[in-house]
Amino acid sequence: MKIVIVDKAEVKLEVQKSQLYVDARGVPLRLMEMLVLGHDVKLSSKLVLKLAKEGIAIMYISKNNENIALTLPQFSKNSEIKMAQYAALNQRLGMAKYFVDEKITRHIKHLKSAGVEIDEKVWKEKVQGTDSIEKLLGVEGNFSKVYFKHYFALFPPALHKGKRSKRPALDPVNAMLSYVYSVVYNLLTTKLYMAGFEPSISYLHTPYRSHYALSSDFMELFRAYINEKVLEWFNDGLLLSEDFTFKNAVYLKYDSRKKIWPEIKSLMHYISAESDKEISLIRTAIA
Repeated sequence: MKIVIVDKAEVKLEVQKSQLYVDARGVPLRLMEMLVLGHDVKLSSKLVLKLAKEGIAIMYISKNNENIALTLPQFSKNSEIKMAQYAALNQRLGMAKYFVDEKITRHIKHLKSAGVEIDEKVWKEKVQGTDSIEKLLGVEGNFSKVYFKHYFALFPPALHKGKRSKRPALDPVNAMLSYVYSVVYNLLTTKLYMAGFEPSISYLHTPYRSHYALSSDFMELFRAYINEKVLEWFNDGLLLSEDFTFKNAVYLKYDSRKKIWPEIKSLMHYISAESDKEISLIRTAIA
């Protein structure tokens, strides 16, 4: 998946001869799947329609990182996948257990690489022993608390408050986690949609309002990887406390976001490729 990121003011975007030109630099449309815009950019409807015709999604990220939106190409194909998704709700618990089981495996592997040991067998037995989605979510929630207790201990105390905080994030580590989670959630929504799935028909999470619950299901497979990368960025000095604003909530500064785009782009490419494999597995499971 070729992701093009544009995050600067007064940039000129245009499509000519099957290429997207960012100022004078051209990218073949056939190599693109997503355009990420991180700054106010003037887009003509003609350009958006050309990108949509080529199956290219657009992700918009506000300058303060608070809001993310998508423009997706219109697809009418793969209705059989959506029907199979709905039919597979008859086996919802089994499908949901897959996501939680994999989450536990990947999170424990991450902690083990950092020298922290957790009894994987005990947690997996708890997952398999549940007889309802509610109980499964309870196991997942309890595991997350244990995981984050160890995870935050891997950072200098000045960077965190020792627990997960979301809206609002109360420290730099949580601010970075929430930001990258949001980017990947929208990436996965795009991937699922483009593969013919309905992102709101899910198994572990329950849809509500505009929530794409299937994207949240898939997020469980990649949170450990994101967490690992965020830890690396802080430990390697790529991110510092001064890269964040502290006003009622904590946010990554715009200039600091530009600094870390290469790392985020690499992460997005990896998750895009890995999500293709997971989507294929789910497609086979519901067929």
